[in-house]
Amino acid sequence: MSSRASDRTWDVVVFGATGFTGKWVVRHLQKEGKEVQWAVAGRSADKLAQLREELQLSEDVHECVVDASDLEGLKRITERAKVAISTVGPFMKHGTPLVEACVETGTDYCDTTGETPWVRDIIDKYHEKAVENKARIVNCCAFCSLPFDLGTLMVVDHMKKHLHRKCRSVLAVIGDTKTGISGGSTDSFFNLMGQDSKTVRTMFDPYQLHPKDGPSKGPDQGILNKVVYSKELESAVGPSFFGMVNSKIVRRSNALQGNAYGDHFSYDEATIQKNRFKGWMNWLGSNLSMAFLSIGWFRHLVRRTMPAPGTARGIVGDQGYFNLHFVGKTESEEGEESSTVLARARGNLDPNYAGTAKMVAEAALCLAFRGDELVRQGHPSGGCLTPATCMGTTLVSRFQSGDFLSLEILPAWMS
Repeated sequence: MSSRASDRTWDVVVFGATGFTGKWVVRHLQKEGKEVQWAVAGRSADKLAQLREELQLSEDVHECVVDASDLEGLKRITERAKVAISTVGPFMKHGTPLVEACVETGTDYCDTTGETPWVRDIIDKYHEKAVENKARIVNCCAFCSLPFDLGTLMVVDHMKKHLHRKCRSVLAVIGDTKTGISGGSTDSFFNLMGQDSKTVRTMFDPYQLHPKDGPSKGPDQGILNKVVYSKELESAVGPSFFGMVNSKIVRRSNALQGNAYGDHFSYDEATIQKNRFKGWMNWLGSNLSMAFLSIGWFRHLVRRTMPAPGTARGIVGDQGYFNLHFVGKTESEEGEESSTVLARARGNLDPNYAGTAKMVAEAALCLAFRGDELVRQGHPSGGCLTPATCMGTTLVSRFQSGDFLSLEILPAWMS
């Protein structure tokens, strides 16, 4: 139990609870029963009341009415909580005051953002103060980028413990997956693409989130932008849209630990393709889409076809699932061959919404109930962190003990 238990009313408070993803977070916390003391926060009292009625919330769940821009109001709420969860996007528009409130009140924080220019801004503004106030600010606790960050950590940890080697590279590959799309996420994406050209260009910097006083950068020049064949997976693999986010979180995890993964650690990401031809067709479509979406009128036209904020389209909830594969290569001495480690992450909920909600909720509960233990294990007590650097294998174990997300080294590669 965290040392904040004596002076904090709630273990967790959920901001954006009436939104699409926020409701899924609330559903997950409901299943925790009375062991967790929590609250919901939003700007509309009417919507919070509707949420209570729709999901039949317990009387023990407190409602907090506050605007996302009201810093003092946010501080009055965060000072009563051990951990704040934010699903309030676009984060570049609405997310900063809550982070500031958490830093000022020494409250841990998790969110579902994938907006790396905003994350860079948060790091620059608040990292040092968060360290000083012992507030753990953990961005990207959603499908972007939690399972990729933890899967890579698991591969590296196996190499150290069982092969006594550091890691040279990890390729994360998205396999068979079914999910939906929500208006909130598309709104965040279109808002990001509508930023000035300098901001958009930073999204293609592989070390965008590298600590400014950190160790030397690795060899990566960018994300995979071609179709290749993976002999380990026996499949063609092509570019991954999520790689623009996940790769930077994984590289930051390595850098925050002093290049503990490897001095020349490299990370890349891909998606399984049925064959090379279809892979190249997908590559062409993806690159053309990104080019056209940089044009304002085209982006506005496409936006009108997307779900409205607060709604979703496609497979959501327990009808969805995801499969991730990790191919790790060890460092090797001159004349030696590197060893290969394969790992897998599988989830039985749609990754973008129900799955994301469970990921961010579990990360927050890990901080709320095992916060002091994490510090004793050597994890930072404050700062702008990543899931792997903040919670590490403790969070991996939390998922492995549940029935939603399995993270495992494949048996054939455990020697």
